[in-house]
Amino acid sequence: MLFLLFLIIIVNNSNIFCLLLKYPIENGTENPKLLVENWKENVVYLIRYPRISSLPDLDVNCFKLEIWLKLKEIQFYRINNQFKLGSPQNGQVPFIQFNGDFIEGMENIINKLKHLGKPLAENENEKK
Repeated sequence: MLFLLFLIIIVNNSNIFCLLLKYPIENGTENPKLLVENWKENVVYLIRYPRISSLPDLDVNCFKLEIWLKLKEIQFYRINNQFKLGSPQNGQVPFIQFNGDFIEGMENIINKLKHLGKPLAENENEKK
């Protein structure tokens, strides 16, 4: 139990863990191999930590991103990284493959995908 708590703390707060997960670059090229070779247009492939199907994600960012995609009704597929794979740039998880590109970081992903799906009602307090 203590090990699980330690692992959760490392996963959520450590850049060192992200460096260990860095996506391998093939043949010294900067364009890494796509995880889904036969990707579909405007479909999100969400790469995240593994989870138990009866429990929500332990990683807050994975949980938030998955909920946001469901609320926007954006078609997406979950891909487990088995604690081995991070994004090509910085090794961050979660990241997505979208239209042949990798996008990492919650804010970057939301900014890139906010035009897709149904519009969400904006909070009037945020406008003020």
